[in-house]
Amino acid sequence: MEGSLAPKKRIAIITDWLTDRGGAEHVIIALTEAFPEATIFTSVFNREAFPELENRDVRTTFLQYLPAFLRRRHQFLLPFFPKAFESLDLLEYDIIISSSSSGFSKCARKQKEGSIHICYCHTPVRFLYHAREEYLNDYPLPWWAFPLKPLLPYLLDYLTRKDQLASQKVDWFIANSNFVGERIQTYYDQKPITIYPCVDTEPFVAAGKTIAQTQSLEKSQSYSLGERDYFLAVGRFIPYKKFDLLIEVFSANKLPLKLVGSGPSFEQCRQMAFELRASNIEFFGFVPRYKLPDFFAKARAFLFPVEEDFGLTPIEAMSAGTPVIYFNRGGATESVGEWGIPFDAQTVESVQKGIDEFLKRETTFNSQKLQERGLMFDKKVFIEKIKKFIFSLPSRS
Repeated sequence: MEGSLAPKKRIAIITDWLTDRGGAEHVIIALTEAFPEATIFTSVFNREAFPELENRDVRTTFLQYLPAFLRRRHQFLLPFFPKAFESLDLLEYDIIISSSSSGFSKCARKQKEGSIHICYCHTPVRFLYHAREEYLNDYPLPWWAFPLKPLLPYLLDYLTRKDQLASQKVDWFIANSNFVGERIQTYYDQKPITIYPCVDTEPFVAAGKTIAQTQSLEKSQSYSLGERDYFLAVGRFIPYKKFDLLIEVFSANKLPLKLVGSGPSFEQCRQMAFELRASNIEFFGFVPRYKLPDFFAKARAFLFPVEEDFGLTPIEAMSAGTPVIYFNRGGATESVGEWGIPFDAQTVESVQKGIDEFLKRETTFNSQKLQERGLMFDKKVFIEKIKKFIFSLPSRS
């Protein structure tokens, strides 16, 4: 007899890895709060990085037994990810929720009769599909891996076959944006629904309100420079994030820019700024999450030059009352849209045009309205939507 999936069903939450924090990890934490009795599965786990999961049942794959320096470098584990997730014991679970981005958690197999697999897809695996050539040509490899580079196309072919087989066994896809939904239809031939990912907006809203109160903006609630004396970009230093583009732009316009984050391209970007004599650009490296709200709240504007699947940093910026200047493609067109300033190409001229437009309209931005927009992507909103979707699905038993 068919009916809805009642909350009493056994639930498994599966994610690619839990070693450090990024956008996908915001979703995982929200899923664990939405389903407090669920078992959590992942390939490798760094418990110290996730104090929220201290009392949760987190189970790992055979990859957890590798040395720590290998567990922290996901790219070196790629050949083993599909097998690791295929080997999970999921016989007792009625509902499998995989959260998949660059890894292969969707390879987890249904084992109980009548069970269902729902994949929350942050994107079809970037380096297998739409950005394959970019990764093959531009991803910075360590020196000792250079001899292996000719083998990469064969590895990607193997992983693509595994990913395609897994995608056909997923019962429902949830896309993290309409932009990603189109990719799911293209590469997996599946029609998803969209549920936007989330941020715990409270610290960012609080930081923004503190700045507003400091500047006595309670009456007008308008945007004002005041302490906001720099432009900001936050993210992982890898080629597609386009930090090098921002360095080119700001080395020319001499406006103050703060760059927050770490990654394989960090030293290369810092050297680039040094060679361009861009003393107006500051590099902060990794910044603990509890310090990020102040960076956002004190920024004049947040820069987002990347074509991202969705992108949570613009949400954090708006939640802090900070305007966003963004590349007019990808998830930012859905999250920021009319609440920010778009530019049309990833070129120095186009980014500068966006900055110039912002400078003309700077005083028209309304901090309160920006924060209201950010709150639309709060964790509570996500939890409500994901539970409503999952528990309204028809049972297969």
